[in-house]
Amino acid sequence: MSSRFEHCIEALLNQNIVCEVSNSDCFSYLDTPENEESVNNFLHRIGRKVARTRDRKGFYCVFSSIEDKTKRNAVEKHFEYIIINLEGLIDWLRLVRNAEHESRPIEAGMRIKESELLAAIEESSSLKLQLENIAHKFKRAQNSTETKTKLRSILQHLVDEKYLTSIGGSGSVYIATAKWSLIYDQLEFIKLYEGIEGESDGNEEQAELF
Repeated sequence: MSSRFEHCIEALLNQNIVCEVSNSDCFSYLDTPENEESVNNFLHRIGRKVARTRDRKGFYCVFSSIEDKTKRNAVEKHFEYIIINLEGLIDWLRLVRNAEHESRPIEAGMRIKESELLAAIEESSSLKLQLENIAHKFKRAQNSTETKTKLRSILQHLVDEKYLTSIGGSGSVYIATAKWSLIYDQLEFIKLYEGIEGESDGNEEQAELF
């Protein structure tokens, strides 16, 4: 096996979203149909396959089928984890859109500058309140009264969860990964199905998203 092939397999099995931001080498490798097929053939042996976000900005690994009870339980557990953290993520999306003059949604490749975000938040009492609510939901810097501390702690949390990548070494500039693309896809799934219990017709789509 080639080193790039192995690297991509490892990244996918580690439940990483593979995109141009998080792993440009792997993304370019998987973006070639022949390579994606080779990776899929390998993953198929262990009951998994490659899936791609609807905006085509990210690859990730899913179960080929969730008919097996153990796999279905794993999907349900992951689904519950998403639901628990979803409110904080949605509030963060709102905060960034409200702070951005262009009011753009976060998407893979988007740059977020801590200094610009901090300046916008400090000028708005409503944005400060939003930030405090997000810090509470993420359980980050809850005892701090400083806006900068709360913001930096939340940004680091999003880096730890692979939604952002820090660049420049200073931690003051971040780039969004395609994990946001996956969140948007999962939000659409939740909107359509409102849970996975008893949704037999949605089994394959569940496997695609979780």
